Amino acid sequence: MLREHGVVLKRCRGCLRVALLYPAVYEAAVASLAYQNLYYMLNSLEYVYAERFVASKMAGEEPLPRSLETGSALRDFDVVLVPVSYELDYVTLARMLLAAGIEPLAEKRRGEGPLLVLGGPVPSTNPLPALGLGDVVLVGEAEGLVEKIAEKVYEEGSRGVEALACTSGVLVKECTSPVRKHYVADLDSAFHSTMQFRVPGSGQPWGEAYMVEASRGCPHMCRFCMEAHFLLPTRHRSLGRLTELIEKGVEANGVSRVAFYALSFFDHPDADRLLEKVYEMGLEASIGSLRADTLTEDRVEVLSRLGQSVVTVAPETLSPRLCRVIGKCILGDKVEEVASWAWKRRMHLKLYLMLGLPGERDEDVEQYAEQLRELSRKAPPLRDAIRVSVNPLIPKPMTPLQYHSFIDRSTYEERVRILKRASSKVLSIESLSYRYAYAQAVIARGDDAIPALVREWASMGGRLGQLWRAARSLGINLERYTGSPEPLWHRFVYLGYSEKTLQLSYKYAYILAASQH
Repeated sequence: MLREHGVVLKRCRGCLRVALLYPAVYEAAVASLAYQNLYYMLNSLEYVYAERFVASKMAGEEPLPRSLETGSALRDFDVVLVPVSYELDYVTLARMLLAAGIEPLAEKRRGEGPLLVLGGPVPSTNPLPALGLGDVVLVGEAEGLVEKIAEKVYEEGSRGVEALACTSGVLVKECTSPVRKHYVADLDSAFHSTMQFRVPGSGQPWGEAYMVEASRGCPHMCRFCMEAHFLLPTRHRSLGRLTELIEKGVEANGVSRVAFYALSFFDHPDADRLLEKVYEMGLEASIGSLRADTLTEDRVEVLSRLGQSVVTVAPETLSPRLCRVIGKCILGDKVEEVASWAWKRRMHLKLYLMLGLPGERDEDVEQYAEQLRELSRKAPPLRDAIRVSVNPLIPKPMTPLQYHSFIDRSTYEERVRILKRASSKVLSIESLSYRYAYAQAVIARGDDAIPALVREWASMGGRLGQLWRAARSLGINLERYTGSPEPLWHRFVYLGYSEKTLQLSYKYAYILAASQH
């Protein structure tokens, strides 16, 4: 860390000390734009000094957590702020707290030690697990909310939170009605870091790029997508603001690449002009998963000129029937068209597919496999010209598919085998471990029994196989979370739409799943 670029060191007598804890390893933290923004946003406040904590590894015994800036111990801070964007982050968080000598369960801490504040998409969409671990759960987006919490705690200590409890974005156990999501209406006025930390020469993040958020939210609102439902409504940063950020950011960080963050980049009204400007600046660019139905050959050409070597699209399904079920129809003809544009420029094609959709049958997956074989016959003699990543659908809270049952293991693994039989020199197919996805599904739709499960699992080391042992020791039946559990989270948060709306969308999805045309 001695060579790390962008570290904030402050002389700040009497400041509020905030431990900004990322519940994963450094390589993941450095690639999180939300974490980067939190670090510099907090340190822009004259009365706050925020230091970073990351995990040393993702399982096993964790050493005493110490800050990257000064080596301070975690329990010496006033506030521990934790962004949670992934369900299994809770287990890493509990491992780090145990290693620091801090009790992970809120009811057992009894107000001792730092104030533990959890936020991000996972706690916001289902706060039940978070409420058992944290003292406060932030519902919604950070800008404007984190500063308000920091100011109150600085002025009044932990009592300051009591004055904000149950108001927009601030959830505690005592709240008796749903807390409304806090969100930023105007992205141009929202904080965005210019400086970003990284270790020079490491290649992280994204080939050492300046990360910039172009848009927030997604207009397509696919029925499985937690991020789109959490980030509603869709907002865009203006072309002028983005240009300003890029000009300052690449200079401040000494990089020549820009990594854009957006759920659907080309839905930005100035996306093409933005990429033209990046090219005119002599920079390279990276954009993650793209919606195939927003791509044209000209856009693929621009991506190639900007140094991108892979075009990543996520059709999720290749079935005309099932695509309507999930509200996302990117069918074989469009995938083939995008592939031809990519291959013409010696670019690879990466596809994401999901298994376990409502109404899915083995014959649907057989048809996927045949379509992939047909596509591979048209591919150039380029090793892994097509890379396919297969995952089970994990029904997420606050989406229409929150009511859907998680696919069983034998069905998932058989359907993965069907797909993998299509593999060839030009077509590689990899699949997510069923147990890994199962653990996500359990926590995603968990209730107030999950915090004790997380603590027990973490105390054992947090390895994947130890989840079932932890559940047995506590007498918890994990299957109750993978069936079709009652969505209790609606009693705690309001994200801008009702449960009835989600129910109607889910029922309509099942009507579509049963149709033949």
